Amino acid sequence: MTIRASRLDQLPDSELLRLRFCDLPLRLKGSVIEQRANSVFDELMARDIRFRPTLWISEQWYNPDEVVGFAVPFYLLHPRLIRLERKMMLEAEGASLDEALSIVRHETGHAVDEAFQLRRMREYRKVFGSPQRAYPNDYVADSDSRDFVQHLNAWYAQSHPVEDFAETFAVWLTSKSGWRRKYRDWPAYEKLSAVDAWMHDLRNVEPEIKPRRVANELRDCTRTLGQHYEEKREFYAIDAEDEFDGALQRIFEANGSVSRGRGHMSASALLAEYRTRLRRRTAKPLGVPAYVVDQVLRQLVHRARILKLRQSRPKAETVKRVSRLVSRATVSIIRNSPRLPL
Repeated sequence: MTIRASRLDQLPDSELLRLRFCDLPLRLKGSVIEQRANSVFDELMARDIRFRPTLWISEQWYNPDEVVGFAVPFYLLHPRLIRLERKMMLEAEGASLDEALSIVRHETGHAVDEAFQLRRMREYRKVFGSPQRAYPNDYVADSDSRDFVQHLNAWYAQSHPVEDFAETFAVWLTSKSGWRRKYRDWPAYEKLSAVDAWMHDLRNVEPEIKPRRVANELRDCTRTLGQHYEEKREFYAIDAEDEFDGALQRIFEANGSVSRGRGHMSASALLAEYRTRLRRRTAKPLGVPAYVVDQVLRQLVHRARILKLRQSRPKAETVKRVSRLVSRATVSIIRNSPRLPL
């Protein structure tokens, strides 16, 4: 039986994890994520691209073929579920305003691609590559490449031609002129210019495939949240982080044992500040997907926050030590997970 939304805040994690998806009071209409999606769809309409992608609820963000729209993850429908997602997965992707808008713009790019069947154009294949190329199980990103825009984390545009288009579209949609300044010296500028020209030609044009309503995928799902998170945590090797507590404690010190001098920041804040640099330093030399390193960094930030660690050495020395730890942790997690590449 579906419980009331007001009851979710009263349930401890143990009871919440026993709930089935079909028991959750999930309502997309009027939700924060629907409002944020609609603001992006308004950006689309302001460019005279006259359709609105459809939204529905699922376990995760995704955009299936032949559907002009995308699914949003269930946890974004209630603050209590967002808190559970953060606890179980160390973050809640799309919970913040900026991140939600970035993801929605990307998914809207897929919807535009599908609605107008852009991938069938010869020009599309010339600019972005063949959309028929098989999706890789993993990819190694070139953090220095300027052939691709930078929008979502882990240089996602480099993963596949279809994702390259969606990322390029998202940058184009974000600002009418900002991309011209930022990317004017990049080879990626040609991709943005191509998208700009295609969208100009599609103003007030009826899409070939129109949005249709998609049901709540979780309405009849009898899987429990516990089962969902057990599988998700195993896939992302979430439980591997405790192995590196000792290494973190050798780099940083407990909150109460170090003076809060100028420049002595919390370990979690320092890791978050240098996250992009650490990811770049690790992914390319190891030849591993950037998203794997990003997951390692999320885990280390999470453990540093729990252990209440603070910087005690000069920042440059600390970052150097952390960089070595991130490399070791990345290799360890990959070796221990049969689903991740080495």
